[in-house]
Amino acid sequence: MKVKLNKFFYWSILFQVLATQGVLSFIIFKFLGNWEIKKLLHPISFFLVVMVFIVQSSKKIKITILDILFFGYFLVLLVVMFININNLESAYIVFREVYFVFILVFIFSQVEIRQEQWDKVLNLIFYFLILNSVFILLTNYLGPEKYMRMITGRYQWGIDPEFKFKISNFYKFWRSPALIGDAASVGYFSVIGYLLMDQNKKFKNKKYIALFPLIFSFVRSAYLVFFIYEFLKFFTKKKNLKILVLIFKIGVPLLLILGFVLSKYDILSLESLQHRFYLWENNTEIDYNSFFGGAIGDVGGGARGQGFISTIDSYWLFMLFSSGIIGISLTILFMYEKSIKTNKFLFILLSFLFAGFFVSLTQSLVFLALFPLLFIRLKKQTLTT
Repeated sequence: MKVKLNKFFYWSILFQVLATQGVLSFIIFKFLGNWEIKKLLHPISFFLVVMVFIVQSSKKIKITILDILFFGYFLVLLVVMFININNLESAYIVFREVYFVFILVFIFSQVEIRQEQWDKVLNLIFYFLILNSVFILLTNYLGPEKYMRMITGRYQWGIDPEFKFKISNFYKFWRSPALIGDAASVGYFSVIGYLLMDQNKKFKNKKYIALFPLIFSFVRSAYLVFFIYEFLKFFTKKKNLKILVLIFKIGVPLLLILGFVLSKYDILSLESLQHRFYLWENNTEIDYNSFFGGAIGDVGGGARGQGFISTIDSYWLFMLFSSGIIGISLTILFMYEKSIKTNKFLFILLSFLFAGFFVSLTQSLVFLALFPLLFIRLKKQTLTT
């Protein structure tokens, strides 16, 4: 029975990864007659992971004092959420944006799966990265109209009002939804896929396939995660400190020249960041408490139709409004406690911590599904004599 449950959990993780491919699932279920079934894949994958975990680990769940404080505090916020929201759909969206990641991190930090099972999960991500790369090339070859008609049967520039797939442009390139649904999700699928594979020696070379869809997603916050991670990984080694000094002496002038050239093509444009600062300063008149938050349900995806309040474009600002300084502090402590205490893992946490200032991380289903996988433990193989 224990072996079967382990297999069920492994398959629930595969399903979680599959649920990130929104366009692919749309094509499959449209062919079967009802594309709207794709909307159920992510919530089903989440609840499947939760239920299998409860059945498998009900007698050996490890709960720390921080877990009690953290989930106790967010349980109180759950009551506040139901006071603030207007309908069940909003309740689900708020619950997904605030709670999904924490629940999955708690689960995956306690679960151990076999190395061969984890290798298959990474292989699935690897093949999806290849397929998404192919569809990015296909988008730029066909153009946005032909591509969108190919996958949806119709063309809608920007966000399709019904299917929610998004296509836009960046300079002369199309920002393709690929097989996921929008360029931002493609960027985060790529960067998290890269980070997952970078923790595994068997995928030392395979991880580089993630760079193509990452680069051609043109998502600067995903670039930021990648560069902070690689910067910390490289320059925290003593032997590389001399290179850092050399970069400051020679590289800074070159970077300034390169920055000047790229600025002509808006690649390094700060206009969107300046726009964010303006909106944060002028369009966030929210009734909240700095220490306790209290605006959970009044901000983020649960506040659909309320303009900037429904996006905010900053995970930490979203968490400040929702849970206050206390919630943010507990979140950081919780993530650190559940982390795998290696340099690489801490660099990943720092990368996302910084990127979270400029993007609403948990509004991406890709982030919700893949980020918690970083916390999974691998079973130590026992030697037999």
